[in-house]
Amino acid sequence: MTITIREALQLPDMVQTRLVGGAAGLDNPIRWVTIVEVLEDVTRLQEGEFLITTGFGLSEDEQRRASLIPSLAERKLSGVALHTGFYLREIPADLVHMADRFGLPLIEIPVEMNFSTITKAILQPIINRQFETLAYSQAIHNRMIEAALSKGGLPAIAAELAQLTGGAVKLVDALGFEVVQHGGTSGEAIAGGKTSEHAVPIRASREHFGTLTLTKAEGQWKELDDVALQHAATLCALEYVKERAVAATEWRLKGDFVDELLSGRPLRADELDHRSRMLGYPLTGSHMVAAVKVGTGDGAALSDLHQACITLMRRLCDRHHRSYLLRERPHCLLFILPHDQTSLALLEQFAARWERLHPASPLQVALSNPRGQLTALAEAAEEALFALQAYPLLARSPALLRFGEMRGYQFLFPYHRSREMLEALWQPLLDPLIRYDARHNQQLLETLSAYLDHNGNGLKTSQALYIHRHTLKYRLTQIEDKTGVNLEDAHQRWQLRLALMARRLQQQLYPAEA
Repeated sequence: MTITIREALQLPDMVQTRLVGGAAGLDNPIRWVTIVEVLEDVTRLQEGEFLITTGFGLSEDEQRRASLIPSLAERKLSGVALHTGFYLREIPADLVHMADRFGLPLIEIPVEMNFSTITKAILQPIINRQFETLAYSQAIHNRMIEAALSKGGLPAIAAELAQLTGGAVKLVDALGFEVVQHGGTSGEAIAGGKTSEHAVPIRASREHFGTLTLTKAEGQWKELDDVALQHAATLCALEYVKERAVAATEWRLKGDFVDELLSGRPLRADELDHRSRMLGYPLTGSHMVAAVKVGTGDGAALSDLHQACITLMRRLCDRHHRSYLLRERPHCLLFILPHDQTSLALLEQFAARWERLHPASPLQVALSNPRGQLTALAEAAEEALFALQAYPLLARSPALLRFGEMRGYQFLFPYHRSREMLEALWQPLLDPLIRYDARHNQQLLETLSAYLDHNGNGLKTSQALYIHRHTLKYRLTQIEDKTGVNLEDAHQRWQLRLALMARRLQQQLYPAEA
């Protein structure tokens, strides 16, 4: 710990000294005292040092005097004291002017005072404060460790910090969630007047977990409060690392359970009940599968994004007191949740918050139809994964895409499992149009798509395609001729629409083969 220039000048052994310039820097902290008789190389001086010198060579060298104060200020010294009576009868006015200009305290030491008197006067309180800090730091360490080992977790550490410092403590995690608030908000806890707020990051292994903030009334902040805050932040980081290890074990157990549920292997009722109870997931009610995809990369970058998704989901589920099961796949995450309005609202919050936190990594969320039994989730997972594959055709991040609301694409399930199955749906009807367009540079396929999208409305279709109604009529006649379909027949129009959807889905799922 340190003392300031102001405090040093008030020490009993310093009463004979006199501040002659640089009063703006009176609150500069003194970290050490350095005595230099002949000042030749200021680069050896360090920030916070208090320099005592005789001023040798300054009286007759105007250029050295002009550069002295600026060079010391640049090194961020706390102040400088000149011992008069040896080489300087009095401190030159230009030095005083420069000290005022740069806010560097300039102190005159009379000839009758010894260097050792000044050194002892300043260093003694500095060393005493350092011993006080070490003792306090050890006491803080012991109390914080005791709080951490009490199994109270982050709330216990925050409570101990608030009690030690008399301030208000708030912990906000890296996702922006307020995890702990002790001592009230800064406005409530600190009655009347301004406040001083210090925040430190919570880090471990180069990973940022959140921010720990301590708020006190302005003027009541002590340097030792920073020591307590740093200790608390370190223990919070250890708590997060421990939480991560526990969560990793939980994810493995949940993942193994989900694998068995999705494998279709029959599970005995007692085994199902035991494992769901152990993982805290309810058996009653209906269930759904949410497939989540984020980013387009792989390797470490994708793993980090998956980790961020899992952490965000866990935070939201904790806040909603919602249980879930999880399985990580190579390119997506599968979450099993109770099917109700709480889960749907939670997933909407999840997607919206992700968009705010990671705008450069769009999130896609697809939901299965609900199932009444956990053992019926294998096909539900297939539905969610299918909807996830079709997501770019039907939705934009951060919207949720439900299997039952895929605008007819759900009827292509499970034809999506192979290119050949999809091709068999569209090729007989659309291939003649595709070949004709290629040979004659026509747009029959585009015209058919627009006509169906506008529900057979000729005027709207011709306007959308920017063509005359007679041109549209000619093209529609060609379409009927090439496909053998009567466009007046609703059932046959539906066949054409399904064929177009099958072709789009094939292009989406098998782009290299389409």
